Parts: sequence; C-alpha cells; structure tokens
Amino acid sequence: MDQEVRISATGFLPHERAILRASANDDDNRRWRSQAEFWADQSGRVDVTSMESRGGTYRGVSPMGLFWSMRLEDGHANGRTTFAKTGASPNQVSLEIEIGGQIVATAQLVRNFLAAGTQTRDLTIGGDSQGPSNLNGCHVGRLFLPPGRGLHPVVIILSGTGGGFDLDKAAALSRHGFATLALAYFGIPPLPTWLHRIPLDYFEAALAWLAAQPEVDIQRIGVLGVSRGAELALLLGTKFPQIRAIVAYAPSSVAWAAGGRDKTTGEIIPSWTWRGEPVPFAPLPLRGFMLRSAIPVAIARRPVIFRNLFRAGLGNREAIARATIPVEKIHGPIMLISGGDDHLWPAAQMCKAILARLTEHHFPYAVEYLNYPRAGHMLRYPHLPTTSRQSRNRHLGNARFSFGGTPAADGEANADSWRRAIAFLHSSLG
Repeated sequence: MDQEVRISATGFLPHERAILRASANDDDNRRWRSQAEFWADQSGRVDVTSMESRGGTYRGVSPMGLFWSMRLEDGHANGRTTFAKTGASPNQVSLEIEIGGQIVATAQLVRNFLAAGTQTRDLTIGGDSQGPSNLNGCHVGRLFLPPGRGLHPVVIILSGTGGGFDLDKAAALSRHGFATLALAYFGIPPLPTWLHRIPLDYFEAALAWLAAQPEVDIQRIGVLGVSRGAELALLLGTKFPQIRAIVAYAPSSVAWAAGGRDKTTGEIIPSWTWRGEPVPFAPLPLRGFMLRSAIPVAIARRPVIFRNLFRAGLGNREAIARATIPVEKIHGPIMLISGGDDHLWPAAQMCKAILARLTEHHFPYAVEYLNYPRAGHMLRYPHLPTTSRQSRNRHLGNARFSFGGTPAADGEANADSWRRAIAFLHSSLG
C-alpha cells in the first residue's frame, strides 16, 4: 500500500492528447476519482512518473498524483469527508485511458496492506489479564505479526481524536518487519466515548500482554501516535522506561484539558490521569474562542480554525509551565513531524517547544524533526487521497473545521515522512 507505483502507457500517436483516470472505493463503499491530462512524447508514450499533468485533479509531475488527488464523488459524503479506511483489506484501483472521448484501455491494481503470511492476534483487556475489571472481555487491540522467525521489534499505534483503532496504519507498518499493535483507548465500548480521564495506567496491561507474546522483543518497543495520540505517546514515554522510541505526528508539547467541565463539580475535566490523579493540564479558553468564531462560522460560512484556540491556551504561561510534558524523561530517540500550515493546532510551534526543552535538559538520545511548511494536520501513511480540506464536529453544532495544508503538500509530506519514520524506527529499534 505504501509503495510508489509506476504507471505508463504506449501506443499513442506522437504528441496525442490522453486523459488518464483512476478510481477506488473506500471502506464506506464511496467512490473516489481522479484524472490527469497528458500529451504523449514523440515515440507515443506516456509515463506518469516523469511527465507533467497539464490538467485534471492535479498538475505538474507527481508519480502518485492519480492516488493522492482522488476526490469523493458528489453526493456520497455521508457526513465523512476523508477517505474511509477502517481495516486492513486491500484497496482495488481501476485505471483507464480516454482518447477523443473513447475509453481505449483499462487496468486494475490491488494495493495490499498486509504482507503474505502476516498473522493477527487480538488483545482483550480483562479476565485473566491485568486490565481494569470494568473492561472484562473488551477487545481493545489487534497485533499484526509479520512473516519470519525470531523476535520482532514492536510499535504501538495510537489514534488521534477520532478514537478507536488505526488498523490500516498498523497493517501498513507491519510490512516493514515490525510487529504492530493497533491499540484503542477511547471511542469504542466500553472504553470512554470521548477523550477524557484516560488512565495512563491502562497501558500497563497492554505492555504486559505484549511481554507475553513469544514473537515480540519487549526490549524493542516503540510508539507511533498522531495528534492527541502523539501527545499520549510522549506522555507514555515519560512513564514507561520500556518504551525505547517515539514517532509523534503533529504532537503537543503539553497535556491539554479535555475541553469540558464536570456537571457535578464544575471543574475542568482532564484528558489524562495517572495513578488516579489528573495529569497536570493546560485549560482551553473555549468561551472566548467560541465567541470569536461565531461570526466567521455562522455568517461568513468559514470553517473553524482550532489552531487559534490552542495558541490562546499556550499564552497561559502559568498553566503551560505545569502542563508541559517532561520529554527529557523519555528513554529513547524521538521523531517529531509537523505541518507548518496545521489548522487544528500549532504543531510546528509545539514541536519547537519540545526541541527547546530537550536541548535545555541535554537529552542524551537522538532527536529528528521533520517540518513540512505547506502541509496541514492530516499527515499519515502515503498514497491515499489528501483532497479533503475540512470536516465537521458534531460537538459544535456540526460546524466545519479546517485541516490546513494543500492536497499536493500533504501528499508529498506523507510520502517523505513515512519513509523517514520507517528508517528512524529501524535505526532506533533495529
């Protein structure tokens, strides 16, 4: 799934105009389509890898442009604007060539998430395990074991504010020789329905379960998290010394509040707890932010830019001092990844704060920072559509919110950061 594809066609007349199209269904069975316009060379050949698209869903030279520039067909959004990938089943891509209004050639391409021979094993918290008693029988994780004998390094995959499992990301990473555990921590029953009061102690049970798997090398454990999952990954690294490497996509430098108040006490609700106590957090100035956002959202019909909310929160110096994640306590290398045009929160600014703290405390391990100035918040593994620029929030009256970035910038950032993250994990856990 994460490999680049070379698409070429021959048999054209010299300099003949051709339209290449690609289409695929996502896991919600919605159709996504793209197209590009080319002129054949003197020999009657079109090579997408090296030739410029002069029109369509993308322009310029982009070997995987037909993949990242796919757009959702009108009328098929179903409330979700991003490409839905909820499992590890292959994606089938249909290709066709049009000349003069006629389809003259077609092809099919299967994009695999799992390597042949990959095994899966589900993690259930409760029963005979050491998990909390209220989670008895709850399926909260899936382990992907790549083919091959011997002990495998393992990477725990943590989702962001969407909750649930990132099965697709874990499957794609497992192709590279890692055992991967897609681990849920909220968003599926009977786990919390939203990101609030998540006990970091909960992850002790997952680590204990991994230690009991005979194919896993518990001396080589990494964590890959996205957005709030990256905030969580850094927090876990400060609590559990067995975590030896962290990849943090669009991370936070502080632990944030959950974004609401307890109806009984009126107190701000924490996102995380440790040993029964709230992890120190920075509050979010929601009331002022909502007032400032009301006119752009209601009258101008603009999407909400949540980055402004978190920037305001970062101005509370006293709270930030308490809530800053002590990243210097992490026991291994760290990779930070950000988009410079992230509209959900100021990931690049917070990455720089993390780097400054690590430098101040003479952090002894390797640190890598990848920043993509024109990319937004929605960074993940490569070659899926990146054309969705916004989504909706059911907790805010279904108001639209912006991801930031551009499709092309996100497509390039996904490909480069994924390749470098894999290399980082191999060098850190190899």
